[in-house]
Amino acid sequence: MADRIRLPAWMWLWFPPVLAVVVIATRLLTPDFYAAFIEPELGLVELATPLVSIIGFIVGLTMLRHLYRIPSQPMRIWILGLTLACFYLAGEELSWGQQLFQWETPETLAELNDQNETNLHNMSSWFDQKPRLLLELWVLVGGILLPLKRRWLGGHPKGLFWRWFWPARECIPTAVLAIGIKLPERYRDFAGPGSLPFEIRWSEPQEYYFALFLLIYLLAVNARMHGKGAAL
Repeated sequence: MADRIRLPAWMWLWFPPVLAVVVIATRLLTPDFYAAFIEPELGLVELATPLVSIIGFIVGLTMLRHLYRIPSQPMRIWILGLTLACFYLAGEELSWGQQLFQWETPETLAELNDQNETNLHNMSSWFDQKPRLLLELWVLVGGILLPLKRRWLGGHPKGLFWRWFWPARECIPTAVLAIGIKLPERYRDFAGPGSLPFEIRWSEPQEYYFALFLLIYLLAVNARMHGKGAAL
């Protein structure tokens, strides 16, 4: 029997819903506050995503020093890839510092960038939509569907790599939020404009929850690396 991951409950259960509650509550109750401090480029959501990503990158770097504790070479490569992904996500969200320091986008780069910013994700779907879709599928399958399958049908992944690869149960709340936060926008796209009682840039908090999912995933693997368990 696998041991449970010993991440504190506040980290994986109570903290993830906070941003969703703040965003929706301020949008409903204090629209002016939401417009001034929550939604803008330097608002809560836009800054929370790179902050969480930077923490994930730091966690990943500390894990790279102890990768010998993971008995699977493909999984070691995966951890390296996720560490770099956290760095990329943080940099892209801040346009590599442009959002903070407000420099002018170089003319050559501006011609290629849809939003005249110093980043890659507005230049090609290969740097934005396609990686985002793959991440969303991993969160959906590994963070929601497989735990439901194990809950109702039983069984665990076979093979050393897969036992380390799939997200632990502590990732479930963030996975549900990452997928669920985008459902209003998908409903609006299906039902048409005016079908929602209020509008929010739903893709922005989803990016935050993707970053938080990566962070909690890395923390969970790190806990297992140091002998604190990693139940699926």
